[in-house]
Amino acid sequence: MTSPTQHSPSPAPQYQTELSQTPLPEILFTIYRHKAPGTLECRRGEETKKVFFDLGQMIFASSTNIADSLGDKLLREGKITQEQYAESVRRLKTTGKRQGTILAEMKILEPKELFISVREQIQEIVWSIFSWDNGTVAFWPGRDKHLEFVKLQISIPRAIMQGVRRMPDAKALVARLGTRSTTLVRTDASIEGLELADEEKRLLDSADGKRILSDLVATPPLTPGENARILYALYALRLIEPRKATGQIKIQLKTGKPGA
Repeated sequence: MTSPTQHSPSPAPQYQTELSQTPLPEILFTIYRHKAPGTLECRRGEETKKVFFDLGQMIFASSTNIADSLGDKLLREGKITQEQYAESVRRLKTTGKRQGTILAEMKILEPKELFISVREQIQEIVWSIFSWDNGTVAFWPGRDKHLEFVKLQISIPRAIMQGVRRMPDAKALVARLGTRSTTLVRTDASIEGLELADEEKRLLDSADGKRILSDLVATPPLTPGENARILYALYALRLIEPRKATGQIKIQLKTGKPGA
């Protein structure tokens, strides 16, 4: 949960778009490619979620949704009591500190257990944004000096591969790759440190420039929806692309004497 004292980014974002126009994975890959430190702010109605980046890594996430707060997560899981939760909220309002910092000061959980819970909370916030199919997204460059308690390093490419599986409209994603008869081919790109699961490797290897998109989507054992999401993730990471037409135009020249 965002603390009351957290500073807001500059009112002039470097980049702004709608998720209905540019899906989140493509936005994230642009941030990764430039290794740009900054804050991605996602708004949908009254809800705002932020993801913080540095050196191509996700290092933190926050949300205005009370259900996304660390205290609510721990309360749902039975790791803290209602009384401990209420006390952490009281201190949050009076000190402006993050709830994770307050819970650490209260020594309710062991540091390792609390760190794991914070990491899970951050990931859950990130995954929840992947499920949005609408909303405004803006990016502000620069490091936020007010982050505290814990900073994580979550690989953006791995987050894209995992998060895309939570995106609701597989048909809209696969439509960004082309038509049913589009053929896909591997690019020369590689991403350091990215380890693909077996089904992800299989689809990457199947992009040989011969099989059409509809066949790739229908490849067992995964469902068409699962295949479509993986193919889109590989496309967002620039590991595959639609094959370009290579047709040649032949021109016949008449030979003979001038004026003939």
